[in-house]
Amino acid sequence: MNALRPTAFLAVLSALAATAALAATPEACDLLSKDEVNSIAGGVVTRVVPRRSGNPSECGWEDARRSAVLVVRVREVKYAAENELQHEREILEKIYRHKVKWIEGVGESAFWLEANKTGMFRKGKTLVTVVFSRPKNATEVDTMQVARLVEQRLK
Repeated sequence: MNALRPTAFLAVLSALAATAALAATPEACDLLSKDEVNSIAGGVVTRVVPRRSGNPSECGWEDARRSAVLVVRVREVKYAAENELQHEREILEKIYRHKVKWIEGVGESAFWLEANKTGMFRKGKTLVTVVFSRPKNATEVDTMQVARLVEQRLK
């Protein structure tokens, strides 16, 4: 009987590890390449810097002066992802006193907030925030173009 317990214990551990690996939040730096960002940002990105790992994960694409060009934040929620997105929208609208513009064709729900130049979308239980730091690229078009690229890579 004791010989079976370690085997059963190892089987349970391996099943849990496999489940955790499948449910892991995607790392923001793995969703876009430097070349893809450069094609949108005009070739100014020189390095990719992970800012935060885990849940949420955050990544910055920086220029030669180590100034952020693009920041992408990915957060996975357990329950009610649409409610989380709406909650984020409400907070941003209260802070900036501007209404968001809803965007079609990006994720299941997406919006653009002109006041702080932020795009946010939801796909499944994943919430993604995209922010260009360069004024030239901090537009709805460039931000949503990056958002569409990120959406394609999310499962």
